[in-house]
Amino acid sequence: MTNERARLFPERLETERLVLRRWREDDREAVIDIWADPDVWRAIGPGVMGMCFDPGYAAGRFEHHLEHWVQFGFGLWLAQERVSGQVAGWVGAAHPTYVPELAPGVEIGWALRRPFWGLGLAGEGATVAVKTAFAHLVLDEVVSLINPANARSIAVAERLGMTTAMDVRRPDTSEVLRIYRLGR
Repeated sequence: MTNERARLFPERLETERLVLRRWREDDREAVIDIWADPDVWRAIGPGVMGMCFDPGYAAGRFEHHLEHWVQFGFGLWLAQERVSGQVAGWVGAAHPTYVPELAPGVEIGWALRRPFWGLGLAGEGATVAVKTAFAHLVLDEVVSLINPANARSIAVAERLGMTTAMDVRRPDTSEVLRIYRLGR
């Protein structure tokens, strides 16, 4: 899964309203707080919708994404609002290792805290993530894995030009996720 061109992958970018930067160890609390937001957890948490927040799972995902940058040279960015500096969430490209048959591919993912919903920030960040992935990684397509009940994320995927491909089941939770694809 190592991608030689990923060495050029930017660790920091700015959009009109966001600063996107590589996760650091001192982001742990902010990232886990995003996971702990009940609205975020319901939208992207593992397993059945409505499942309670699991701090151990969130900490494990934080560690995973820190290591992803080290291992592959790219990964999720922390998304901060440019004006206030507040952490809005995360967005970026990563291997979807939680679905083994898709792990060699690249997923574009995003999650924002509730106060930042409905402002177009997820689409703004995801658009940059798609463009950056195609510019710096050797790949023909990107995917997004979305719970079919997550209407907001489905709308973002559709605005990106992604189309539905099929549903897959996460082996660790049996959660059904819909694959959205976008070719180069």
